[in-house]
Amino acid sequence: MPTAAVALRTLGRTLRLRCPNCGDGFVLKRTGSIRPRCSACNFRFERSDDNYFSGAMFFGLLAGEFTFGLILLAIIVAKWPNVPWDAMTYGIPAGVLLVMLFLIPVSKVIWLAFDVMVRPVVAEEMI
Repeated sequence: MPTAAVALRTLGRTLRLRCPNCGDGFVLKRTGSIRPRCSACNFRFERSDDNYFSGAMFFGLLAGEFTFGLILLAIIVAKWPNVPWDAMTYGIPAGVLLVMLFLIPVSKVIWLAFDVMVRPVVAEEMI
């Protein structure tokens, strides 16, 4: 398992959407897709097969549900006792779908960073 210093350094790189290995190159393209390699250290982002980023679904789902819960709680607390239940019935699912479109690429960066912390980079991935 990584030390606290390594975990904090990787977290900082992840929040900036940078390479979890060197922290210099960007992981995402402008379109939101994953670059094949880091422009600075040549680290290959897709570390195994074509289904490598399937694990990102877990982080995306976790972040989406957490966001949904926070928004729901904030609206209920802010509007209590006149909570707009009818507007929330349609507004929150539409909002969650929009947020999920943003979170899908970000969850891939989170998955990559988590994987690099648990399974450190080897020399073959830099070629």
